[in-house]
Amino acid sequence: MATGAELVARGLAAAGVEHAFAIVSIHNMPILDAINQLGATKLIDVRHEQSGMHAADGYARATGKMGVMIASTGPGTSNCMTGLLEAAAGSSRVLLITGQAATDFYGRGLGYVHENDRQLDMLASVCRRVASPRESSAVAPELAAVIRDIHTARAQPGAIEVPIDLQYEEADDFEFDGLFPQPKSAKAESVQRAADALAGSNRRVIVVGGGVIAAGAGEQLVRLAERLEAPVLTNLEGRGVIADDHPLCLGNFFEARSIHKAMRDADVTLAIGTSFAAGVGGAAAALTPPGKLIQIDVDPSVVGRMHRAEIPVIGDAALTLEALLSALTEVAPNDSQFNDGLLQAAQGLKAGIRPRLGKEVPVLLDAIRAALPRDGLWLRDTTLPATFFGNQLFPVFEPRTSIAPSSSAIGPGLPMAIGAVLGAGRRGVVIHGDGGLLFHATELATAAQYHLPLIICVFNDSGYGVLRWLQEGRFGRVNETDLGPVDFAKLASSLNVAGERVTSVSDFETALDRGMSVDGPYVIDIQLEHFAPYELGGVPPAEARRG
Repeated sequence: MATGAELVARGLAAAGVEHAFAIVSIHNMPILDAINQLGATKLIDVRHEQSGMHAADGYARATGKMGVMIASTGPGTSNCMTGLLEAAAGSSRVLLITGQAATDFYGRGLGYVHENDRQLDMLASVCRRVASPRESSAVAPELAAVIRDIHTARAQPGAIEVPIDLQYEEADDFEFDGLFPQPKSAKAESVQRAADALAGSNRRVIVVGGGVIAAGAGEQLVRLAERLEAPVLTNLEGRGVIADDHPLCLGNFFEARSIHKAMRDADVTLAIGTSFAAGVGGAAAALTPPGKLIQIDVDPSVVGRMHRAEIPVIGDAALTLEALLSALTEVAPNDSQFNDGLLQAAQGLKAGIRPRLGKEVPVLLDAIRAALPRDGLWLRDTTLPATFFGNQLFPVFEPRTSIAPSSSAIGPGLPMAIGAVLGAGRRGVVIHGDGGLLFHATELATAAQYHLPLIICVFNDSGYGVLRWLQEGRFGRVNETDLGPVDFAKLASSLNVAGERVTSVSDFETALDRGMSVDGPYVIDIQLEHFAPYELGGVPPAEARRG
């Protein structure tokens, strides 16, 4: 026999959960106590539930393991919704465990503290599977079902609410087995059709998304690209699946019109693990992959959703690419002029983007790349240096080292970075705007508490720089985007985090060296008024692009 809380702790241990983020509450105290007593999972105390949910997401993206947040019912759970939405957008393995009112009171509207009898409906709007056991014997099997779903096919967040009385009640022991369903390869017929189409073509291009990283299929992807001599484009989530210094890597430029012009004569586009997201304003939906589209994805609902796939291939990316490599016997060489045209187009894009951040800010980002090892974590919030440099120009060399909000939200950068650095166990650098950092600035205290090796670079222009730029381009004026000055070095100091303000490139380089040597977090507050201004230009409403 074991209490419901003890069964939750055992379920997490069985799933290999080494860390879980949490905020203690009267509605989850038994679960947290049971986790600490079992000793298999270390609890990480965050300062806000939304931050904890983002941290669990960052943890999952950096490690490939399930990230976990434990929250209170009602207001604590509603605070988690933004983090769950971001995890869903990023196809991230994330589990929320929350309390709930005692079963005798649940749904009766009697004013039980923190009650929300529509909580499950709320969670179901952003989670693929949710559970709400009504008796102690159901706690373990329903938890197991949610964990199993999170690890099935394309990852999506899941949630379970456990009424407080069931956390104390006892139930029979439960064997948590079968939590990780075996991935499935695609049908041999569809793989062979894809192989025949690829072998008979000579102007091939590959488009890769985060599904390849999720499947751990980076090595297979590189082998296939080299076998086909096919240039590789990625989306934001696919960065690092092929190193940026690989001669076939074009980078995160699928949404660029100049790239589409250069590849318009492709006879085959091979898309793997990408849903072809519509992007800001839906503009990317018009960028149709050229030639015959072969689309490989573990999620059948994704294949053909945005663009008609002439050859749909449903299966795990790693297994399917291995099968495809085996099926490719004789392969025609790719057209060298076609390849050169694409590589030149990508180089032209890079040359054109860099000056948009002015003369000095790109130098700061170059310094970060030089200081980070190849496997260092490159983390971003949604801010101008991320959009115009970090998401495309900053070299990324390994999977799971490039993490940014998939939903283009402002604010998740710091908590996602905390989770990523904790999970990966190595240093990271996160770049933030000042407006975005203020969403979760109290999590600097979390970074200090656990001595996380994280450098926080704040590009401080006293407002929402991305939105200012968009407003100027669309309306010719700005409004509600000026926030006033904040001294983030002093703010960090008040939360036991070291840091400093910088007003020049040399100051930044010195500060970065100091941050790299600190045993714990370090804040660098970059005063943009002292740097050469951005040269972004206006943005017509229909021409906005996600980075």
